[in-house]
Order: sequence, then C-alpha cells, then structure tokens
Amino acid sequence: MLRPLAPLHFPFYTPKGAIPVGGALRDLLLGRRPKDLDFLAEDPLKAAEEARMALSGSLFPLDKGRGQYRVVAGGYTLDFAPLEGGLEEDLLRRDYRLNAFVLLKGVVFGPRGAEEDVRRRVLVPVREENLYQDHLRSLRGVRLAATLGLGLPRATRAALKRHAAFLQQNPALLPARERVREELHRLLLSPKAAFGLGVLAEVGLLEVYLPELAFLVGLEQGGVHHLDAWRHTLSVLFHLLWLWPEAPLPARLAALYHDAGKPLTRRFDPKVGRFRFLGHAEVGAEVARATLGALGFPKGVVEAAAELVRRHMDRPPEEGKALRRFYFRRQALLPALPYLQAADRLAAKKVEEEAWVLLWAYKEALKTPLPQKPLLSGEEVMALLGLKPGPGVGRALEVLLEAQALGEVGSKGEAKAFLLARFAPKGVG
Repeated sequence: MLRPLAPLHFPFYTPKGAIPVGGALRDLLLGRRPKDLDFLAEDPLKAAEEARMALSGSLFPLDKGRGQYRVVAGGYTLDFAPLEGGLEEDLLRRDYRLNAFVLLKGVVFGPRGAEEDVRRRVLVPVREENLYQDHLRSLRGVRLAATLGLGLPRATRAALKRHAAFLQQNPALLPARERVREELHRLLLSPKAAFGLGVLAEVGLLEVYLPELAFLVGLEQGGVHHLDAWRHTLSVLFHLLWLWPEAPLPARLAALYHDAGKPLTRRFDPKVGRFRFLGHAEVGAEVARATLGALGFPKGVVEAAAELVRRHMDRPPEEGKALRRFYFRRQALLPALPYLQAADRLAAKKVEEEAWVLLWAYKEALKTPLPQKPLLSGEEVMALLGLKPGPGVGRALEVLLEAQALGEVGSKGEAKAFLLARFAPKGVG
C-alpha cells in the first residue's frame, strides 16, 4: 500500500491529466534539480501534445504500441506513459523504492520503506523479483548509486549478486548493447565512477558486462605496484578524476582499460624474479578497441581511448626541447595523456612524486601553445620546392609545423629558408 511521504511543490509544467512519478520526485526529495521528468496519463499522446505546445518543444514516439512518448524542450526531457492497472500496481512494478514515487495533490506517495530510503539515501529494490522483469535494472542500480551518491545496503548488494549470477548463467537474456552502453556511459561520467565500477566487480556484474576486465581482479603485479591490477585500475580512474574532474569520456575509458592487456601478456622473468607485462599497452589498446566498439561507443571515442591506452607507457623526455617535440607529436592526445600517466603513477608506490614532476613539466613545456597552422600554405610549399600535389607536400608541411613548435622557425622567410635547407628542390616525396 502506498504511503504519504512528504508535501512537495513540483516546479515544472504538468499537462492536464498527467501525474508526475519516478526519478524526478526522488531527485527533488534528495535536494537535486532533475532534468528528466516522468508522467503517467490515461492518454499519453494527448498529454505529450499539450506539453509540446505549451513548452514549444519537440515530440518523439518512444514506443507507439505501448503508448510511450517523449517531449524535449528547454533542456528538459518529459516522458509520458499510460496509466495501466492503477497507480499502486504501476509503482510496485518499478525497480527501486526511490523510483516508485507519485505526486498526488501536492503530496509524494511511495511504497513501504521509501521514507527510510530517502532519509538514509540508500537504494533498495521494490521487490527483488522486479530486477528480473528488466535485466538492465541491476546495472542501473549501481549507476544510480554512483551518480546520485546513494548507498547500497547489504541486502541490496546480495540481491544484485543473485541477479548477476543469473545473468552469467543466462547470457541470452542480457539487455540490448545500446542500453548497456548508455548505463556504462553515465556511470563513467560520474565523479564516483571508480566506486561504481568497484561495486560492479563486487556483485559480479563486471563479469557480465565487461568480462575482459574481470581478469584483472586479483592479478598480482609486483614491482612498483602494491595493488592487484583491478584495484590499481580503480585507483588510476579515481586519481584521474581527482586531478582532472572534467576529464572527457575517452580519458576515463583509457584509465579503465589502460592495463587490460596485462592478463594476456603476463610472463615470469627469471632475470628480475617477478612477472612482467611486456607489450601490455599495445595489447590493451586492441582489447579496448574491440570491446568498446562491440558495445557501440562512437568510433571517435573508441579510437581516442585506444590510442591513449597504447601510449600510456610512453616516457616523456626530460630535456625541454625534446619534451615539447614529444607533446607536439602526441597533441591529439592532450591533455589526457599526461593526466593519465600522472594518475598511473599516483596509483603505484615509490613513484608518486613522478606524477607531479610530469604534470609540471608538461605545463612548462606548453606555456607557449603549440602552433596549429604552418606559416606557409601548400601552394607556397609546392612553388618553393617545385613539387606537385601529393604526400611530399604534406610531409614538408608537417616538418615545418614541428619546427615552428620547437621555435626553430618564426616567420615566412625563416620557413622558406628552413624548407630549402631541409629538402632538395625536387627531393621531397
């Protein structure tokens, strides 16, 4: 039976006949400003049309057969679904008690225990069997805990473990990859992404959704590493977001996959008396490319993350000019690469100071921004060197741009003299 929780002013437009429900009410009770609003209505299309007109928004059918519609307006998303079988029945079919709220005459109602969940800021399933009605719900629960800063009580974690074990035994029932990718995307963009991923491993969902990373759990490393490969990975992700809170998705994915090649490259080296992981960066890049591509992440995101994984072991030189050349040749990976490398060091032992030296040197090396455009055009280079259009022109422009980055060239005259000295008039290409 639904119980009254608290009076609440709903500060959003509500079409006639529509009833606010779900996560927006949860967020308001938790002191958050929601952007996604859910409504139930006897006629969802009519309510959605009214909202579109009133808010000057755009209307999209989510599932016409089920009567589900979406309106996007002013940075908000309003979803409308049909009211079937009564309010209480609808709410009791939902995933977690904090999502099973309804607003009636200015009062929020929810199932038994929901008021305590709000007070303790914890996530508890409405009923454990509800997790099996939509198999994405266990993953979504971990994502909600991370993004909303909610706790997962022991009973909730036990329910998630049982559901994860069921999914491991029934892989044909896994949710569509697009839905999985969206939940992982949201989890990774959370400031508490490392916490969420740690919970995934604890309850067995890492093996379900990211099995290639499950091989890192318990993998001892030795050397400068005091953590196993999985705890080290979580520490790298944590430190990356500590150093760079606005880190974009490719950098976060690179932190998650930077050691994904270690289980495949682990070999005992008797000369040093421990296991080594030679070539793990290159192997890890291919693991990241394959698995992230299979999940349907955008190609640009996948390629950027894979290249960061491939280059995370590149050691920056100490000399100023060489360091500037190092970053010029990797500028497509900036500033993610030095932040990733610094986080990798902070997650190890006896090399923590290297992180600060690396970041300081990076910022010093790029006090003067890297040039983005050669001083000479392609046409000017062809005329100067007697070249026809082709790869030789591009090569000459690349060499010129690097010379500009290193301060060897500062004017058009110097650029022409540099190219003439570097390339014979007909020897490029």
